[in-house]
Amino acid sequence: MQDQIQYGTSTIGYSLEYAERKTLGIKVYPDKSVRVIAPLDATNEDVQTKVKSKAAWILRQQDFFLSFHPITPPRKFVSGETHLYLGKQYKLKLILNDVESVKLHGGMLEVSLPDKTDSSKVEKLIRSWYKAKATRYFEKLFKELVPLSNSFYNGTPVLKYRWMKKRWGSCDRNGGIHLNIELVKAPRKCIEYVIVHELCHLAHLNHSKAFFDLLEKLYPNWRVTKDYLEKLMV
Repeated sequence: MQDQIQYGTSTIGYSLEYAERKTLGIKVYPDKSVRVIAPLDATNEDVQTKVKSKAAWILRQQDFFLSFHPITPPRKFVSGETHLYLGKQYKLKLILNDVESVKLHGGMLEVSLPDKTDSSKVEKLIRSWYKAKATRYFEKLFKELVPLSNSFYNGTPVLKYRWMKKRWGSCDRNGGIHLNIELVKAPRKCIEYVIVHELCHLAHLNHSKAFFDLLEKLYPNWRVTKDYLEKLMV
């Protein structure tokens, strides 16, 4: 069922479900929708009181996810569709030209090539452009963040990047930090989170309590960013 509360000048709508559980849970999704799961014996007043107590947090979550809207469908690489770069949207503009190039200009991702109907070529050019951008941007952030590992890692971490289908990053036993090139489409905070996450694996090559304690210390807001990345991976 659907319900809503008023919080100041904001109206927060949410879907409400009941389940066999002891506590009430609230989840905010990247499309800004809110889902509430309540215990079977919870009254509507109980639910509204709890949602109101979490209203400020819900609005913060919605504001955070707003920077990622809209979540784009699979790309067809034709003029007019949107492409993401560092969390911002750019409309694809194909330009007929003998010289191949890709550049950002006036809110557009302009791709020049001899045949605008060759979508596979457009995709190849854009992927190469993303890779070049990722290389420079990842190196810059990695250089800023890698000193965080000085207190728990004696070696010299090495940054690597490649296209990955199911992971945003990984860390190997030799100190290699691998980042998914797809990350260059996300805002800076998301890229920072993945780098910090993998740096923590230099101390703990697992997801133990010690790992999460370290992550919490270095990146306190990691849960919000992780939730978004997991939704994006679907």
